[in-house]
Amino acid sequence: MDELKDKHLKSLLKESKVEMPFSDFESKMISRVNSELNGKRTIIKNLRLSWFFFFIGSVFGLGISLTLPLLNLELGGIETHHLKYPVMILVLFVIIWQLDEMVRLTIRQRKEKRMY
Repeated sequence: MDELKDKHLKSLLKESKVEMPFSDFESKMISRVNSELNGKRTIIKNLRLSWFFFFIGSVFGLGISLTLPLLNLELGGIETHHLKYPVMILVLFVIIWQLDEMVRLTIRQRKEKRMY
């Protein structure tokens, strides 16, 4: 009885053998998986660099907008202390806009990371 089951199981296993669709299918799939993993690592690295340069740019922009009125210069016939508030509003707008985009990108990246 056991021998009959073994023979039957062997015959079923022989019939269920899966053939690869192409001879290089396995190597293509492995290279595709590797390139996808390398792409994810690159995205994470670039995201960290983006945050670093965002903070550097924010500090630089705020520094410029705060030191601009202290300089006694004229730009196009306008004294720099009159440009204080428009420049500060512009810098703050850009910082808030970029912060929002960076947070959204980071959240989206973390969601994709959890999927895998």
